[in-house]
Amino acid sequence: MSENEYYYGQGKVFLSPCNLGQWRWIGDVSSLKINFEFEERYSKRSIGGRLVNCKRFITFTGGSITATWFERSLENLELLLRGKSVSHQQGWTEEEFRNIKSGMTIYLQHQNIRDVFIENLNENIDYIVDCKAGSIIFITKPKSQRLLVEYDYSGLSGISILNNEPNDFSLRYEGKNIIDDKPINIEFYRLSLDPIEFISLIDDKSEFSNVETTLQLLPDLSKNPKSDFGQFGRIIQFNDFSDILYDDEIAYDERYQFAY
Repeated sequence: MSENEYYYGQGKVFLSPCNLGQWRWIGDVSSLKINFEFEERYSKRSIGGRLVNCKRFITFTGGSITATWFERSLENLELLLRGKSVSHQQGWTEEEFRNIKSGMTIYLQHQNIRDVFIENLNENIDYIVDCKAGSIIFITKPKSQRLLVEYDYSGLSGISILNNEPNDFSLRYEGKNIIDDKPINIEFYRLSLDPIEFISLIDDKSEFSNVETTLQLLPDLSKNPKSDFGQFGRIIQFNDFSDILYDDEIAYDERYQFAY
């Protein structure tokens, strides 16, 4: 048997803005599948007084890529949440509050704070600060109706949610069949990422949380549909190099080509 009939694939998945060639590894992907779709129509013909399907027409062909992601990097979350990365430097600010009562909790504009100061009040006597949450619980009622809270806040990196227009991507799979250790490369020229349906935040299972994604396969209209690999994508399996062995006695006059 010249070719192995079994396949067990492993590899890496890369994404790039459509046709830019700036590939980024998206991290651990435990599952990657190609799903093909089609629509059909039939012409009918009467035979013996009954209609039967005479000819079949494929009126639509397409597909999608489903993948299971594990990495929650900023770049991945930007794609999944259709968001935009935000970065703020640390700084100092003051906020004004009114009509504070005993037992009331206020949330400051920033989180991860320190060095909170409120004039005429004492921390842990008149109020309690949760620095990570950026909140203050008032134990006593302030005498003044107008209250100024001064504090420092740290820098942050974050992502907005559903605040960006979707973009088309190219996908590249660099893998191999680990049964025979042969490489296989698959590339899709143009894909549109479906809106994410859910991201698990609290888990009750003993494995890492994953994110299920679907990318719709679209034609790349910038490519020639009659070219070898068309407008949708390509699957490539590499051949071994062909070598010529000789004993230094072959004279080559460049008039002929070697046949492999």
